[in-house]
This record gives sequence, structure tokens and C-alpha cells, in this order.
Amino acid sequence: MDIKQEICKAFCGALSVREVPAGLAVGTGYAGMSGDAIGFYIVGPNTSGKYTIEDNGLLIPAIESEGAELTNKTRREAFNSLLEDYSVQFDDDSGELKTGPVSSSEVPLAALRFTAFLLRVQDLVLMSVERAASTFKEDATRLITELASNRVKIEHDFVIHEKLKEFPADLGLIPRDGQPVALFFGISDAKVLEALLLQSYAANQGIPCSVVAMLETESAISKKTRQRAHNHLDTVPYFREDERAACVRVLKEAGLTVQ
Repeated sequence: MDIKQEICKAFCGALSVREVPAGLAVGTGYAGMSGDAIGFYIVGPNTSGKYTIEDNGLLIPAIESEGAELTNKTRREAFNSLLEDYSVQFDDDSGELKTGPVSSSEVPLAALRFTAFLLRVQDLVLMSVERAASTFKEDATRLITELASNRVKIEHDFVIHEKLKEFPADLGLIPRDGQPVALFFGISDAKVLEALLLQSYAANQGIPCSVVAMLETESAISKKTRQRAHNHLDTVPYFREDERAACVRVLKEAGLTVQ
């Protein structure tokens, strides 16, 4: 198997892959909180023909330098939960994040999962922001549910397909006929990048769905991420100042007409 070719295929070309002494260095095209592209290394094969996927050991120190120290009990528990959910290991001494050994055929999906983890772990910086944003999410969820009037099934932490379980949406709208809608509440750049990653991989796998990111306001995320979302996602409505219209737009993706 040509791992470089398969990785590029999995990410739909939105990345760079170059050879380094340890294996491959991958740049994903998804910006992290520093503004630089999120990247990782595919190290191997080892003597057993296995590979590991690793970061450069700088992400967690950068997160802690932003005030999100892992000595905080709640934040550490959230971090440990993410490690478990994405099957990632953390070296407290080196600060490195990495997967366990995987075969060459498992590398593309493991790389996608690792990228999703790198996006999610940055939300540790935004835990207080996320708490503040809970009102937005609750208001939007309540209004969508009211306008849907039981005409679509609504699920929280929605997984569109077993192959995409690493990328759960905040809400899923499942119509009786037609394709499901994955709704992400864009409380941060990382959250919207998760939506973009899901959309990219679903398209690559031929999994029918609509992917939507709802923003509380236009300024909720960076201009660069907002532009990418508008260019690639099915719709990106703004909630505040026109709440009903934003929710109607989401329901339209599920095939519902709201008067």
C-alpha cells in the first residue's frame, strides 16, 4: 500500500505530505489556535511493520501557556476523556501525543482520527467560552425542535455513519425521506474545522449527508475559517439577530418547509 497516496485520498487533497527520516510529515491544511497548519508525523515502519502517528510535542505546552493548565482537575478529566475517546497516548515528560501501533492499512483512518483529536483538544482553552456559549446552543436547539414539530428525528451527539464515529455532530436531523443533516454549533474555529473534516471525509467515502455549522454571530470564528465554511459546508447561518430564520435554514437542509 502507498501510504502517502492513501493519506492524500482520505483528506481529499487538503494537505501536504513529505518524507522525513522518521517516516512522513503531514500538514493537514486545518489551522490550529496559533494560526499555523495542524500537522503530525507518521513514524515507521518498525521491526513489526507497524506505524505510529505523533505530534511534535508542542501542542499541549502551547495550550497550557494559554492558561489551560492540566493541573486543573476538571480540565485534566476532560483531557483524559479525549485521550480515551480517540485512542491517543500522552507522554507527560516529553509532551508528545501519539497513537498506538497501527498497520499500514489502518494509517489513513488513524490519521483522520488523530487530526480530529488535535482539533478537539484545543477546546480545552475554550472550556470557559463553551460554558458561556451554552445559552446559544440551548436556545438554538429548543427553537429547532419547536419548528420541526416532530417532522424529523433529532439526536444529540449524532454520528452519521459508523465510519465517521470520530466526528459526532452536536445535533442530527434525520428526516423520514432524504439524507441526514449534521449540525455543528460553531462556538470556536476548532468546532467548525470538525464540521469541515466530517464533510470532507463523508464526500470521500460517498456517504450522503448535509453538514451545517451554525454561528452565534459573524464574529464567532476567524475570517479564514468562516470563509472556508461558507465555501465547503452546505450552509452557515448566523443565529443572533434573526434566530428563527437561522433555524428555518437548517430545517430546509432536512427537507422541511416552515411557514
